[in-house]
Amino acid sequence: MKISAGRADTFLQKPDTAVRAILLYGPDAGLVRERGQSFTKRQAGEDDSFAISEIYGDALKKDGAILSDASRSLSLMSDGDPVVRVRDVTDACAGVIESWLGDGAGLKPAVFEAGELAPRSKLRQLFEKRDDAAAIGCYADEGQSLDAVVRQHIGQAGLSIDRDAMALLSSRLGADRFAVRQELDKLLLYKGKTEDPISIADIDAIIGDVKSSVLGDLAMAVGGGNLPVMLGMLARARAEDLNAVAILRAVQRHFDRLLTVQAEITSGTRVEDAMKRLRPPVFFKQATAFSRQATSWPVPHINRALTLLLEAERDCKSGLSIDVALCERALTQITQVARRHNR
Repeated sequence: MKISAGRADTFLQKPDTAVRAILLYGPDAGLVRERGQSFTKRQAGEDDSFAISEIYGDALKKDGAILSDASRSLSLMSDGDPVVRVRDVTDACAGVIESWLGDGAGLKPAVFEAGELAPRSKLRQLFEKRDDAAAIGCYADEGQSLDAVVRQHIGQAGLSIDRDAMALLSSRLGADRFAVRQELDKLLLYKGKTEDPISIADIDAIIGDVKSSVLGDLAMAVGGGNLPVMLGMLARARAEDLNAVAILRAVQRHFDRLLTVQAEITSGTRVEDAMKRLRPPVFFKQATAFSRQATSWPVPHINRALTLLLEAERDCKSGLSIDVALCERALTQITQVARRHNR
């Protein structure tokens, strides 16, 4: 069955007793993750994390039996029924899931998390057509919906926010639900327990531009050879409506900075001193990773990466409707090269 966006949260609070599997999918990876996490915790009980089994789509494709085992095997550390959460599923898993449902599924409803799926996706069609399964699309919060999320999160902490501050906060937050809540948690920690409403000064002090943060993390993942993080950040960047050219240019800037530091190292400057001269400065939490990249990437390979990025940008401007694929291919190639440098 197909669950509308308006019914999603109510349904997840108390799903139909006939439903044995729930598919969460869509461009908002943060909302998919948040709903999947809260649903499995609610099924298992807040204090019984041992009852939850997490499986990834790649593992499920290789061994379909793990789904049946996880959904029916009781944990030695838990008295509750097993609860299954399957992350990063794709259409390649549809046959395994269909067989599992046909065999009676598990003791409790399992949740499956996917990225954006086309209407003709095998997964979507499987979950939408069956009475014992449900499909829920997860889309970015915008306008009043985002404001409602923010006010609810702040209100649950016993705080309030004034109107002007709310307008500024909304302009700086992205659309990814998980990233939004992370930023709000930082703001609440900074504000502490007080009766004073959150102000513009509070937001200026603690909340940056989420989109810039996503691009920075994406570029660091590419340079560090972390393919899973790179793909996750790329999905978040797309959820924030960042186009392929903007993403490629952010990674270009990162490699330009690596090249600048490399040039100074070659002339005898210490890497720490070379990094201090960069403007804007390297974020302190990323300093160690940036230093490692600056010393592990040979100059010829940095130049080759920059060439690939420029070629990908040129191709993305050609008018073809495959800019996302071109961007992902270029970033994957460079990330794989970086993995060899970081071994």
